[in-house]
Amino acid sequence: MKKRFIAGARCPKCEALDRVVMLTDDEHEWIECIECGYSENRPTHVELQQAAAQEDEVGVIQFRPR
Repeated sequence: MKKRFIAGARCPKCEALDRVVMLTDDEHEWIECIECGYSENRPTHVELQQAAAQEDEVGVIQFRPR
């Protein structure tokens, strides 16, 4: 497991500065606050593609002047 501190990052929960680490293993990446224990998973490539596909379902209608 790889662990890296993120300089200048602020925890979304407790707002502690310079207490957030990025953890990486073979399949996942996530951040964790060493102050309060908050953790958040980084979205995978598949999850990002699914979110983009959902956005494409909304169509844009263009009206042309007569």
